[in-house]
Amino acid sequence: MTGAPENDSRFVFLDYLRALAAWLVVWDHLANVFLHDRGRVFLPAEFIRDNITAPLGIIQDFGWFGVTLFFLISGFIISDRARVEGLWTFVVKRILRIYPMLAVALLLSIVLVASKDQVTVKNVLLNLTLANYFIVPQVALLGVAWTLAIEVAFYALTAATQFSRQSPHRIGFNLAVVALVIWQARAFGPNFFLLAATATYLPILMMGQTVYWWLARRRLSAPWGFAYLAAAYAVFLWGVRTIHPDFLPVTNSYLVSIAYALLLFVGLLHIRLPERRLVRFLSDTSYSVYLLHGIVGWAVLGALMTRAPLTVAIPLAAAASLAASFATYLLIERPSQRLARRLTRGGGAKPTLRAPELATGDAAA
Repeated sequence: MTGAPENDSRFVFLDYLRALAAWLVVWDHLANVFLHDRGRVFLPAEFIRDNITAPLGIIQDFGWFGVTLFFLISGFIISDRARVEGLWTFVVKRILRIYPMLAVALLLSIVLVASKDQVTVKNVLLNLTLANYFIVPQVALLGVAWTLAIEVAFYALTAATQFSRQSPHRIGFNLAVVALVIWQARAFGPNFFLLAATATYLPILMMGQTVYWWLARRRLSAPWGFAYLAAAYAVFLWGVRTIHPDFLPVTNSYLVSIAYALLLFVGLLHIRLPERRLVRFLSDTSYSVYLLHGIVGWAVLGALMTRAPLTVAIPLAAAASLAASFATYLLIERPSQRLARRLTRGGGAKPTLRAPELATGDAAA
């Protein structure tokens, strides 16, 4: 491997990407989305938009770019986990990685953010299981959780093919399933259409999966690697044209940011980056900060924006998000991961990577 030799225990470049992706999403939400909804403008954000993101065709003030990095990372790292874990181990670890922290964030959102008329027992249970993203009417009590529904769909596809966990060509099965769902998007009613809308994003994770099997594990030849990347691009493009056509124009294109993110991902894979404590810390807390910044950060920013300049209020909101994320990482995420290891002890081969399994984020809460 070029990014990490076979005897290395960690792909360090993933830490850098996870940290970057998480804080690009935070930047988008705190410095742009929150203020835009309240008629305020943060001049540094406006400068970056006018001179960097807009000229490059990067939409949503780096938010979607960060989400794309998260999806690529997940496709890559979950492919490694699935390669060495049995079905029981894979499922238990994914559940305990996603849902405990989701439950905490959902509770905080209900208390601090969510519209109280939407807080019913039914809606809470649907949001807790992420089933709300597949049921009409769609009620989201935690706005950023839409990407978790995409992650869970990818886990389900991966679990369905664990019998062939050593085969890189499970990528082809995944893409065929997604293409079939998109093809039948309007055939089985509105709930199935929501499933198809979620499935549209899965080819991005399959790009990360392809990079893993091709460039990291070297189990795919160059023709196969290019073929799977091209097929993933084609299926994603078809899905966007079918379900999300508003994100096709050059001025609002998902595809431009995906191209940049994939180039960065592959480029960093081939660079031996040094391990840094700060980068590792930001990587470890990236899932928590993704879930909490739109709750804790927005609450702090809302309280401060009329009392302090934005150059003070925004950093304080980001700091509060990071502090809350570190606390929940210690109290929720790490104990959940220890429990998963106890429950699955002896249930799979020794991992080859120690990088955290999941990272995700949101670009348009």
